[in-house]
Amino acid sequence: MTWRPWPQGLIGRVILVMMGAVLIEFVASSIVFERIDIHTTRAEQAHHLAEQLVVVTRVLNETPELQRPIVAQELSSQTAAVRWGEGSFRPPERQSGWLQRLQADMIGWEPSLAQQDLRLDLLGGDAGPRGRVIASVRMADGSRVHISSRVTTNPWEVIWTGLGSVAVLSVGVMFAAILLVRSFGGPLRSLAQAAENVGKGAPVHVREEGAGDLRRVAQAFNAMQSRINDLLAARTHALAAVSHDLRTPLARLRLRASFVSDSDAGTREALERDVDEMSHMLDSLLAYLGGRGEAETPRLTDLATLCMTVVDAAVDAGATATYHGPGRLAAMVRVSLVKRAFENLVQNALIYGGRADVSLLHTGDRIVLRVEDAGPGIPEADHDRVREAFERLDVARARNTAGLGLGLSIVQRVADQEGGEFVLMNRPSGGLCAELRLPAPH
Repeated sequence: MTWRPWPQGLIGRVILVMMGAVLIEFVASSIVFERIDIHTTRAEQAHHLAEQLVVVTRVLNETPELQRPIVAQELSSQTAAVRWGEGSFRPPERQSGWLQRLQADMIGWEPSLAQQDLRLDLLGGDAGPRGRVIASVRMADGSRVHISSRVTTNPWEVIWTGLGSVAVLSVGVMFAAILLVRSFGGPLRSLAQAAENVGKGAPVHVREEGAGDLRRVAQAFNAMQSRINDLLAARTHALAAVSHDLRTPLARLRLRASFVSDSDAGTREALERDVDEMSHMLDSLLAYLGGRGEAETPRLTDLATLCMTVVDAAVDAGATATYHGPGRLAAMVRVSLVKRAFENLVQNALIYGGRADVSLLHTGDRIVLRVEDAGPGIPEADHDRVREAFERLDVARARNTAGLGLGLSIVQRVADQEGGEFVLMNRPSGGLCAELRLPAPH
């Protein structure tokens, strides 16, 4: 089985498209809005830190020198630690670009900090994503006050924080979208299954549920199926009437042919052949036009017995036919349809090939019913053509053979109805090989 990255079902495709849309929105919002948040966060940090420095400096300038350590400790909080005393700082030329921008922002908020020898550094030189920045200014007496505060020094931390929130939101949106898609995907699957099962047995009713448009589609499908069943029923009754009306005069013709005197036996035999040919043509036409209205229920059938019965009937009629296969092979089939198809294959082999060699095989998950003849075969270019209704090759016309050209088209229809396949092959030794392949029972 070939793996395909693009889902084949409607629900899978809709979900994939929605995921793509959410991903695009996710990336775009992260790039645009989170960039704004980065600059906003840095400006807020600069403003807050500048205000803290100004307030703490004013308080400590008015506090006696001996009490400044105690007051500095009281001014500390969970987010900012205040300390009074000297400290070491790296030279400005070695500061990171982020610290330089933060210092410029702080001076922009509080210009007085520029005259107070504002210095910034990272605690312990740590440049991690959430480092502690130390801001220091010189007091009026020349001593220094320091404030260390935890700030975001890595812009990607803000991005990842935002991405996490957007991801949670996206998951919620996708979950709701999947529920919404399933609400109309389920009815569509039911409709597709019903359309596939139409004609395989009893009428299929589609539940009229889901959104308004889906309910109207289901209603239209049920109404269409009802009209089709009515048409098929009407056609079945018409075919039954035509069959009865045509068989009656054929029976009278056969009876009158039997009254022809023995002295004119050639005329009697010609009349009987014409009647037989007309009966065979009528049977083929009714079988082809019978359609789905007469579909029968599959049942367990011995295909070996069916094959031997048809072969024995051909031999009793004076034809050359053989059977090779098991004495018993059961399968779930529509008996009358499969028998009609098999009879057509044998009849074609006898007419065009002079003999019918029948084989019945069980290979894997298939049962193969094979009929071979010794005739001229059929050109490969015409293998599809002979399956069409009322189609006969020029060779057949030249030989003035009987029939309407419905034999192989009926076999093809039976193969489709049984879930199998009909295969034509030319034999290397001459003649045609026709195979009706049916599913084997599990």
